[in-house]
Amino acid sequence: MSDIKHPRVEKDRFKILARALFAYVKPYKLRFIQAAVSMLCLAAIRGGVVYVLGPVIQGIFIDKNLAILKLVLIGLPVMFIFRMAAEYTNAYLMSWIGQKVIQQIRDDLFTHIHRLSIEFYWRKRSSDVMSRVINDLNNVQSTIQFIPLYGIRDVLTVTSLLGVLFFINWRFALMSLLVLPATGVILGILGKKMRKASSESNVIVGEISHKFQESLQGITVVKAFNYEDEAIRKFRVTNDSYFSKMMRYLRATALAGPLMEFLGSMILIAIIYLGGKAIFAGTMTTAHFFSFVASFFTAYMPLKNIANLNSKLQMGMASWERIHQILDEKPTVVVTSRPKNIDILEGKLEFRNVNYKYPSRDTQVLKNLSLVINPGEVAAFVGPSGSGKTTIIHLLLRFFDPVGGRIDVDGHDLLDLDTTDLRAHIGLVTQDTILFDDTVYRNITIGRKDAPMEEVIAAAKAADAHDFITAMPLGYETILGERGIKLSGGQRQRLAIARAIIKKPKILLLDEATSNLDTASEQAVQAAIEKILGGRTVVMVAHRLSTVKNADRIFVLKKGELAETGTHDQLLAKGGLYKGLYEAQS
Repeated sequence: MSDIKHPRVEKDRFKILARALFAYVKPYKLRFIQAAVSMLCLAAIRGGVVYVLGPVIQGIFIDKNLAILKLVLIGLPVMFIFRMAAEYTNAYLMSWIGQKVIQQIRDDLFTHIHRLSIEFYWRKRSSDVMSRVINDLNNVQSTIQFIPLYGIRDVLTVTSLLGVLFFINWRFALMSLLVLPATGVILGILGKKMRKASSESNVIVGEISHKFQESLQGITVVKAFNYEDEAIRKFRVTNDSYFSKMMRYLRATALAGPLMEFLGSMILIAIIYLGGKAIFAGTMTTAHFFSFVASFFTAYMPLKNIANLNSKLQMGMASWERIHQILDEKPTVVVTSRPKNIDILEGKLEFRNVNYKYPSRDTQVLKNLSLVINPGEVAAFVGPSGSGKTTIIHLLLRFFDPVGGRIDVDGHDLLDLDTTDLRAHIGLVTQDTILFDDTVYRNITIGRKDAPMEEVIAAAKAADAHDFITAMPLGYETILGERGIKLSGGQRQRLAIARAIIKKPKILLLDEATSNLDTASEQAVQAAIEKILGGRTVVMVAHRLSTVKNADRIFVLKKGELAETGTHDQLLAKGGLYKGLYEAQS
């Protein structure tokens, strides 16, 4: 039963994709009409040229008529000038439309990706997304730009030439039309094969990009562990798979042309035979026969081009389907239509029976978690790996929403708040500092791009970063390079602290902010952190327990549940899980 329904499902899906793509072309319909008019003019000129070709050959080479020769010297150049102008016009206009449509799709894609929830990035590899943004968009651009350009133009040309054929001899014209149903069947069969093979090859391109990206980013580990041969072996498996899929596509593409040529040749042989008989019988003039054959040959090449365009269409639609999949993604974190805005935030946080399970996992990360963090408190979350510490940070930022229970900020349910408004009051420092290939100033002011320089300097001083910044050649205007490669780990982390300070957040989230640093850097960064804690509600996730000794309260998590609560001294006195973790580290 599923096999019977499959063609209809495939057809409906193709229609949906085509409508979605057409929606991008629709705003430029005036230019599209202008291009179509120029294509119509071009088709008419081509039809006119081949129609007069027979009489011209008859008049000049057989009848030796000098007047026709002079007319050709004047008339044909004029026709070719108009033809050149029409070709330039439709080529330019379709290129313009193709570029504008892709520009808009690229913009929508980039914007939409940034609107999606973090859960999307857990499911999708960045290399796969990049493959769609670059490779698939290029294929879609070719489809938008060249399918109408050559498709419509060639269809109009064929239509014009068919008119000439019927005008000259309708019986022969009907015979030449026999190629069309055969062409339709061939294109239909080969088109399905091309689209399937193209879709599968596009997926593998993403896998190839992933292999490259993974090896380049982890090249030190690859070399240190002599992993080169295994990495190369895995890449070759994927590369061979891509070759196989592409050859399926190319076989179908290569078959379309020769089949069309064979069909056309058979019909041409029949026309020459029957045309010769008609000339001998006196029912057809030599001039008309030349015009008919010229029209047939001229129509045949555009028809062959249409068959070749089918491969581009199938590849383009397969690529558009992959792009449309991303544009069709919906955020899992949805802001209510009438969110509450927070002008002044005190910083009280409350978890009420919070449960959470990541979409990709079966086990619950947090189970009935209930706790209160008062304004201005420094609260630390500790526990074994996998106990749910970082999930606390993700939930407070609304990267995810609880599957059960609720989280309140100053008595407001997080689900009732606008995420942009909420995050404006929150500063974040993580263990993996992300810096952009931009100036020091712009990296610090990501959360407040209009911050004056004096505040940026004050934030850098508070983060103990001002001295090493001013020691750079261009100071705050120094370009940091990709991922801040020009800085040490401690320097990157202090810039992250300055970035958090400049926002003047009421809530500061520290996710193992010193775990990736050496002892000296950890002490410097920890000292910088402690200078900025006052007056803020601080939620600190830590693996090194030495960094949470001075916290007002420490929450000890075990398998997503709250095991113990207290100060450092109180928890040591209890002799429970915290004491065991602390002594193990000591």
